[in-house]
Amino acid sequence: MPLAAAISCVACGTTYQPSTDGRIAIVIHHGAAFYVKDGREVQIGPLGGALEPLVESSPAAAAHARRAFKQLSVGVPLYLLSAAAIITGLASTRAPVRWTLIGSGAAGGITGLTTMGAGVTNLVDAVNIYNDTAAPRAPP
Repeated sequence: MPLAAAISCVACGTTYQPSTDGRIAIVIHHGAAFYVKDGREVQIGPLGGALEPLVESSPAAAAHARRAFKQLSVGVPLYLLSAAAIITGLASTRAPVRWTLIGSGAAGGITGLTTMGAGVTNLVDAVNIYNDTAAPRAPP
């Protein structure tokens, strides 16, 4: 079952190509998300991708993109390290070490997830702020 789910995710993708009107859109190709602006695609990735250069003409959007990158740069590794601490704690045979790793891993995991959530929210805000302030233009 997990193999079938993994294979189906690789095959997922959107066929619609957004218009080139200066706004940012998001598409999925082979299971990976991309920002699209004026026909140029930039992969999003776990740290939010290179959104700041796409929104740099809007200071407010650029500030949100920078904040999102910082939050994801802290949240993603913290979450992964916390998961590793929990797994190591579960494998430990020494009770004090076991509970210390599990407890600190759980606390770090919650903090990492919260920070990642804030980062994703700031990514969405950056795109929306940019799209709201982008000068409308007709597609070519």
